[in-house]
Amino acid sequence: MPDVAFIAASMVAGASSGAGVYVACGGATQRVAALGRVRGLSRAAIVPAIHLRDVRAQLANDLERAGWRESPERVTVFAIALSACLAMLGASTVSVVSTGSAAATCAAGIAAGFAFPMLALRSSIARRRRRIEGELAPLLELFTLELGGGGSALSALGSVTMQVQGELASDLRRLLISSQVTGSASFESRLVEYSERLEIPAIGSLATILASSREHGTGVVQGVRTLAIDLRRAQRRELIAHSRRALNHVLLPAAVGVLLPFLAVLMFPAVTALQRNLR
Repeated sequence: MPDVAFIAASMVAGASSGAGVYVACGGATQRVAALGRVRGLSRAAIVPAIHLRDVRAQLANDLERAGWRESPERVTVFAIALSACLAMLGASTVSVVSTGSAAATCAAGIAAGFAFPMLALRSSIARRRRRIEGELAPLLELFTLELGGGGSALSALGSVTMQVQGELASDLRRLLISSQVTGSASFESRLVEYSERLEIPAIGSLATILASSREHGTGVVQGVRTLAIDLRRAQRRELIAHSRRALNHVLLPAAVGVLLPFLAVLMFPAVTALQRNLR
């Protein structure tokens, strides 16, 4: 039978850790300071809670970059619950054999419970970045065509985003509407912030072209066309590299699973005859 005390202690520890992280991540800075005044905590005890708030802000940015509509608290609680379940499952399975093995399996379950959500988050961020980069090139090409008909750059971009369906067009349309509010930041500064948040330098280049056109009166068409051409070339190179990797993934198993057995069957009579002659 599994060690009931060990499982109960692990559950209590996991619940306590989850409650602590949830409170630390969800509380405001004023709430942490008030807690310190009530309990008489020193400044050194409050600093780790403020650092946890920085971790919460970073997690919130990653969730926004991934396009997840979840709060950092819910993701944190889910990761803690998953790690607790995996730890309990491993401990209850292995504790019959050895207590040391149960402890190691419990630690591995905790690590896996936190690693799986983080890997899923990073994968979602990379997929969203590739999807937006794929939408950027055709949008810039349509933007170039719209600029050829005359009018300002922002009006042409607004017209293109109204006609195109996609996440990037929706975000650009939202930024255009927000920049038209009196006293708000300009569209170029919002676009630079959007580029830094998604880590897509091409969008920052578009913001630089638009800002240069507004401040110095330079042309937009040539810069946008060059940017679209560079994006198409980068996508073509990435597609070629992906095709080569896919070809290697097909040829290597085929060589190991088909060619080697075929050579073995083909060379078997010659090898047996040579072995018989050598005797």
